[in-house]
Amino acid sequence: MIARLTMDTSAATWRGRAMRYVLIYVLLALVLVGVRYATHEVRVNLRAAADREKVLIAQRDSLEVQVQALTTPQRIREWAFSQGMRRFAEVNKVTADLPTIPLPANLSPSPPDSSSSGLSQPPVPHSRLEVRTQWK
Repeated sequence: MIARLTMDTSAATWRGRAMRYVLIYVLLALVLVGVRYATHEVRVNLRAAADREKVLIAQRDSLEVQVQALTTPQRIREWAFSQGMRRFAEVNKVTADLPTIPLPANLSPSPPDSSSSGLSQPPVPHSRLEVRTQWK
């Protein structure tokens, strides 16, 4: 047997459906109004954050320009001269002889045998250290 589907088109059925749809619409509207009320400050906070960001970016840019202006080679040179510094090329060079350092006990004072290593090593000269300091 073939079952036939019948639709109920009575007024009570349509009224019940209409009431359910209206109730669903009212509930969705209440939910949307509640979400809007809960998040009403988000837009204000985002605009305030964007304004603070613009102010901070402008401050960063101005500070960057100030740092670049203060660190030019001419200003550094002027500061160094005002602090009593002199150019390396203009300063008298000072050298000093260092006292000889005694050899460790396990090394013999005689020069190494060049035939055993295959490389000839020059004798160690007197130790002398020259220090050069320079600023830019």
